[in-house]
Amino acid sequence: MLFLDNDAIAALIDPARFVAAQDDAYRAFAAGVGVCPPRIDVQSAEGEAGRHFQLGLAAGIGQRYAALRIKADIVFEEMCDGRRRKNKYCGAPGRYCGLVFVFDRATGSPLALMHDGLMQKMRVAADSALGARYLARDDARVLGILGSGGMARAHVAAMRAVRPVSHLLVFSPDRGHREGFAAEMAALHDIDARAVDAPEAVAAEADILSSCASAVGPVIKGRSLRPGQHVTCIGGTLDDEADARIDLALRFGLAPAPVEIPGTQVEDECLSFVEGKTKSASGGTRRYARIPAERRISFADFLADPGRGRRSADQITFSERGNLHGLQFAAVAGLLYEAALAAGAGHALPDALFLQTIRN
Repeated sequence: MLFLDNDAIAALIDPARFVAAQDDAYRAFAAGVGVCPPRIDVQSAEGEAGRHFQLGLAAGIGQRYAALRIKADIVFEEMCDGRRRKNKYCGAPGRYCGLVFVFDRATGSPLALMHDGLMQKMRVAADSALGARYLARDDARVLGILGSGGMARAHVAAMRAVRPVSHLLVFSPDRGHREGFAAEMAALHDIDARAVDAPEAVAAEADILSSCASAVGPVIKGRSLRPGQHVTCIGGTLDDEADARIDLALRFGLAPAPVEIPGTQVEDECLSFVEGKTKSASGGTRRYARIPAERRISFADFLADPGRGRRSADQITFSERGNLHGLQFAAVAGLLYEAALAAGAGHALPDALFLQTIRN
């Protein structure tokens, strides 16, 4: 077994290779190779100060590797600039628990145990970038970001792997955070980066508009969208007007129904099992957008007929990953495992810690 912490993973992440790995996984899935359920959230009843304990589970079998991702969080909401936002920790504020186990599909052998922090951010960003690869205009150069945290950083890197991004606009509620983010991205990527004072100012100029906010509720507003934009959203949601203005939406996949309960296939991002009567709003998002079926296509549809993609420079397009989290982790964790072997990175752990001679 190989153990990779975030420090080791940081040196192995290549945004373009993450995009390529997920592209390969989605193409294989469209051809019938690979399987995963939707993400599963198991949530306790409400505890002190409106907090819930939540286990998040994602499992998938890909082309060469299988992966199991486990998160343990105390989830809650807080107010920021007059808006509700999600927050979480494990044990104490500022600490988080997320682990990815990697297995060999052919033998079942455990291969690696990894921190999920940096992997998770680039996994999500690569998915957004893949949507831009297939639906954004070829000349898209202005990237607009809502949010200034780790997800936003990963999105800038991933989008630059698929489009010639030369300008960046960013808004987040904290002026210091957004200005610091803009300065950091300008220096890191040698682009023109600007912090603005309102989300509408981001949407007014962006060719690609990405929400990476930790908000609850609508963040992408239909009244602000412009012809020709491509939209992604992994934090907050689209409002009803934005849903109505999207001309074409691409969904990369849909987890199959369980064999024992055919006909129960769900489109939501996750399935939640709750100890209390209702799920906390600070838990996983069900859907980021609700685009009518007649304006949606699957990745399998697109591969069969690329002409079903963007048809004009004025169309407003949207992309989302679907509920294939486990398949994504199998792809990118397998990629990192191979990169670690090639680089001699990580810490070797005795197999005896994970394998036993007693049949379970």
